[in-house]
Amino acid sequence: MAATKNHQVLKNKRKREGVSRKTKTLLNKSYKLGKLPSIDIALTICNRGQYYVYKSIDRESFPPTIAEIKMSYPLPKVFLPRDFEKDEN
Repeated sequence: MAATKNHQVLKNKRKREGVSRKTKTLLNKSYKLGKLPSIDIALTICNRGQYYVYKSIDRESFPPTIAEIKMSYPLPKVFLPRDFEKDEN
């Protein structure tokens, strides 16, 4: 019974470490993408109630609100998990 509990604890720890590593990678890639001309990045990650926010522009007005994005032209491209899941199959 104790061995099973230890295995579960290690499995959960590995999962948290993996999420932490992927979060750092995504933040770093966002930074690099934001260095390119004409690209502004706003990234929000919420993991178990902890928020990580990255903005490539240090302005109070950035990022725009959802309403501002919906009214922009050209129309925004909205992606959902299902848009990426179909590529995995």
